Amino acid sequence: MAVFGRRKPQSFTELKETMRPTPDADGVTRVFSKELWNDPKIGNLLRECGFAPDDARNILPTANDYVELFAAARKRLEERTEAFNREMTMRHGYCRAAPFLVIDHTIWDGEHGAFLYAQMNLIGFDDWNVLMLAADVRTKEACDMAGHPGTIPAVTEVMTKRVIDWKQRYELALEAFGVTAMGGRGMSREQFEQEHDALRRKIMDNVGWMKPRIISELLRVQG
Repeated sequence: MAVFGRRKPQSFTELKETMRPTPDADGVTRVFSKELWNDPKIGNLLRECGFAPDDARNILPTANDYVELFAAARKRLEERTEAFNREMTMRHGYCRAAPFLVIDHTIWDGEHGAFLYAQMNLIGFDDWNVLMLAADVRTKEACDMAGHPGTIPAVTEVMTKRVIDWKQRYELALEAFGVTAMGGRGMSREQFEQEHDALRRKIMDNVGWMKPRIISELLRVQG
């Protein structure tokens, strides 16, 4: 029977379940709360793995932080779009292009979006995820660009499946690292960070691989 009705977590999965997305007494929301860091066994294991309670990795951004982050990224995208249209207008006499997100807003706003922005530190409005496509027929003809389709359900379906696969890969790595954090043989901190960085690059590279194929298919369909 657990002491005081609550036993200590025995695995990293159980440890994660003890995390609460609520601020500590100092008003800061941490992945591993101050309470866990004050525990002699768990706190020491986390420190041995190279973590500290006030590391940037252990501080969770607030909802307002993300709102500001997305707003700034959207503003940068608007500025890039305006610059793109000015440059193309100088070349072709007219251009009204609009951004197309390969991983679209339905994914970012859905149940898997937090994995991309919170775990992978990716923002959908940044260049890696954006194509500029013609917003009207005149631009399509003058600039020889594919027309903006709004959304492409087939692409959304493919990218949703891939995001789910990437998320599972990340969670497996996190679990392996957690075994180490709990004193077992799993994945070192360095190995986990390498896997995180490799997965982030894979996501961006895959989106980059998709871009010319989306354009090619749009041009084929649109004639």
